[in-house]
Amino acid sequence: MKFVVNNLCLWVAPEQQIAELGQHTYCDLDLSWVAPMQRRRLSPFMKMALHTLQQAQAEHSHIAINFSSRHGDLPKTAHLLHALVEEEPLSPTAFGLSVHNAATGIFSIIKNNTAPMNAIAGGQDSVISNLIDGYARIQSGIENCILVAHTESVLPEEYLPFADEKQIDHSVAFVLSPYVEGESYFELTKLSGSTDAGNTDSVLPLSIQLAQALSSKESSALLSHQQSAWMLQHYGG
Repeated sequence: MKFVVNNLCLWVAPEQQIAELGQHTYCDLDLSWVAPMQRRRLSPFMKMALHTLQQAQAEHSHIAINFSSRHGDLPKTAHLLHALVEEEPLSPTAFGLSVHNAATGIFSIIKNNTAPMNAIAGGQDSVISNLIDGYARIQSGIENCILVAHTESVLPEEYLPFADEKQIDHSVAFVLSPYVEGESYFELTKLSGSTDAGNTDSVLPLSIQLAQALSSKESSALLSHQQSAWMLQHYGG
């Protein structure tokens, strides 16, 4: 599948900077466009998501959004589960902001964006599932372009024994557009079988691998984890 990427924004928590991403400039989360009262209610997960959505949206005031995350705002969900165990009352606001499509919902309300929005979860391939769904929508003509976003928080302590990739607070977003002859573009191909991705503690999330490859625009980049592998190639200037 061939496509064009613009307005790439990647945010990684400053204390978790990655050597492979040295070419990126790290910045504070910019939520100045969110009302202070509303900003105070946002979790770290939500702040990451809104920051990259805003940065990637740029000049597009009305654009469809595909949002993905493996676990959603699991720290917030875990807190709610703890409250249930302790038989404490649940906060309706906390519950409402913990659902998988909360980030796109809040973003659409603040930005008055009434375009269609999807929320996707697909295991380690969540960001790829997001990209494929977005590609299908622009290729079919349903959308002219689509804002693709993915956000992930470090797993809460009780879930860390089940981690199968490096735990990094991060969010990535970009605008996906159809390939036009004569323009530079990317091509993503599914490879058969899986690859030896190494120790699970050192495997970067596929979303970070993808962002790194999109940013560097190397002629080819292998994106992989324990179950699957993808080849991303870049053509043009």
